Amino acid sequence: MLSQTEYIRKDSPTHIRVTRRHHPLHGQELEVLTHGKRHVVVRSPDGLSMKLPRSWTDIDGVGFGGDSSGDAIFTVESLRELGVLLEALAQRENGMRSDPSEVPETPAR
Repeated sequence: MLSQTEYIRKDSPTHIRVTRRHHPLHGQELEVLTHGKRHVVVRSPDGLSMKLPRSWTDIDGVGFGGDSSGDAIFTVESLRELGVLLEALAQRENGMRSDPSEVPETPAR
């Protein structure tokens, strides 16, 4: 009978592929150092260790890949919130001007 540690090692992948489309290492195969329920720690090409969400890899046989479902960097709501924040910052910077036409032009360089 295998011990729990031997069983985990037996079924552990030695390498995974990054499937997150927007990740700089997308498509690259990396050595697995350790893995847990939610994350996998891999060795990056420069030799450093890196922690990635399991869902950004093919460790479970699935990943984001080329499918765009759930692969957005921003949600619609987060973009709305960003717009509100930018508007508030612009108003504060421009002395509470709310009309964009009142914003002075930036001098040409």
